[in-house]
Amino acid sequence: MNKLKTLMIAAASVAGALTMSGTAQATTVVCVDSAAAVCSFDGFGGGWNNVKVAKKTTATQSFALTINAPGVLHVSISSFYLDLISLSFGGVTLTGIEKGEVYSFAVIPSKTPQLLTVVMKNTKTKDYGYSSQLDFAPVPEPAAWGLMIAGFGMAGGALRRRRTARLAIA
Repeated sequence: MNKLKTLMIAAASVAGALTMSGTAQATTVVCVDSAAAVCSFDGFGGGWNNVKVAKKTTATQSFALTINAPGVLHVSISSFYLDLISLSFGGVTLTGIEKGEVYSFAVIPSKTPQLLTVVMKNTKTKDYGYSSQLDFAPVPEPAAWGLMIAGFGMAGGALRRRRTARLAIA
């Protein structure tokens, strides 16, 4: 029985070492200032603040994001006085949407920038601005999946118990 325990511990250690080896697939994001605002995005979160839209106009502004990992980009646009007309990313355009809601786009990794395009309409007699919140949730790395599966196997091995033989005495 001791040899089986030793073998299980050795197998778990080897599985853990194999799942943790290799390079991490880190996300690199570049946010180009392609509108009249400073856009910041560190790979997991970011956005821009106070992008101005002139009075009585409709403005189309694009922000170039380079994301080299698969995942989901969550976008939320907020403004008190402007109307959100459409939101586009990765070839998908959403229209008839509300500001303040969170919209999600699937991200296909690319070394070339993908445009996040926002169309805002100002019907007021003054210039107003809008802000955004960007959140990126990467798909788990293969090493994380391997570690999770190895953990399930180790937990199952620890929970398994040896059944003892029962003797019936007459």
